[in-house]
Amino acid sequence: MSYLMFKSLHIASVITWMGGMVLLSVALLWLCRGEGPRSERETALVAAIKRWDSRVTSPAMGLAWLFGIVIAVQGDWFSQPWLHAKLALVVALSALHGNLSASLRRLQTDPAREPPGYLAYAGLFTLAAMLGIVLLVVLKPF
Repeated sequence: MSYLMFKSLHIASVITWMGGMVLLSVALLWLCRGEGPRSERETALVAAIKRWDSRVTSPAMGLAWLFGIVIAVQGDWFSQPWLHAKLALVVALSALHGNLSASLRRLQTDPAREPPGYLAYAGLFTLAAMLGIVLLVVLKPF
């Protein structure tokens, strides 16, 4: 496959992954607002979001990693400092996705459990990291 095809698949995967992370962030904020026991509708929503995460968001993350590595190999960019900075942000986003997924899973099994407080900022961090990654890739500042 050509570089442009891998780049297109990488971008599509990243958009899907980031959209899923924002969905997880917003859903966790809404579900953890602390207004008593969860209704059947909210329980069904948790199950649906968990399904979406396991069927769409997590595979999209894996594909984004795969296509990104292929692109970096094709471009011979592993020695570039901007790629190292980008990878640091991508690793942080991957770890955050794991925390969001685990919090949702724990919330499904134990509705009374509160997720970690820092997850309240997960959506903001996701968007800020995305901006940083786009700037690093487009500008290649160092």
